[in-house]
This record gives sequence, structure tokens and C-alpha cells, in this order.
Amino acid sequence: MMVKDLLIGVPGELPPLPREENPFLNTDALVGAQITRILVDVLGGVVGVLLELRQSSRLRGTTALLRVTGVVQQNWLSTRTANEFTAWSISGAAVHQGEKEFQLVVDCLPVGTLRVVGSAADFTLLQANALDVPPPDYRSDPRALIRFGIATESTEVDPIGVARSAGSR
Repeated sequence: MMVKDLLIGVPGELPPLPREENPFLNTDALVGAQITRILVDVLGGVVGVLLELRQSSRLRGTTALLRVTGVVQQNWLSTRTANEFTAWSISGAAVHQGEKEFQLVVDCLPVGTLRVVGSAADFTLLQANALDVPPPDYRSDPRALIRFGIATESTEVDPIGVARSAGSR
């Protein structure tokens, strides 16, 4: 399966993630992961946040997709950086969830904030076997090598497990 297949929906038979890897119960699980791509499906009302996990000590796998459905708001705010081509390391996150609304606010280094508001969300840990073990060096590697060295929506992945927000149950 490819990452973009998960934007349509997450298979129901995936095992649930333990509490320590569930960002809806433990927002510290996301700290250290890097946002590398935000996928917006305007027609479907879905936002997918693709995460690089090879430098994360809190989550298994090489990548993850946090998918928010019923999206009514998505904002990305950041400052200009000296290195315009960078991964955004998550330094903190806040999740607010209820039966009809899900809100995610993620703070990143260097100075960036992502906010997504929708009706529900799911978080899927993934193993992208085609990726090299070390992630690319965003400061010295050429752009083509960086793009080749991280997961995209067309990357083949094996799902590890899933967590679902309160509104998606």
C-alpha cells in the first residue's frame, strides 16, 4: 500500500497503538518527529501530515501519517529560515478532542506552528522499507537526494498500527 491510499481511509483491521505511541492520549509521543509534508485533499476535506520518524526515540517505524477528516481549518505559520529547505522538528503538541470536533496544534523548530481543526483523526505508524536507515542531511545533501530519502505520498509502506481520535470511534 502507498501513503496516499491511507488518505482515503485506514484499514479497520490494524492493531491499536499502545498508549505511549498514541498521540491522542500522549502528545509527547510526537516530540522529536519531523513534519516533512502536509497533504491537503480539498474535495475530500482531509489533511494528512506526513512525519519522518527515523530520528524519533518515541515512535516505531520510519514514517507516520496523521490524517484529519472533516477539516474546516488548516494553518501553517512559520518564519523564514536561513536554510529554506528543512524538516520541521516537533517540539510540542496539543490535542483537543470531542465527539464532533478534533483540534491539533503542533509547535515546531525552527519556529513553525501547524493547526488543523476537523471532525476526527487517525494516526498510523508506518514502515517504509525503501528508505535508507539514516535520514538525509537537510543542510548539506542536494535537494534531489533529500526528496528521494524521505517518504512521500507515493512511498510503499507497511502499516504497523493505528490510533483513532474520540470522534472517529
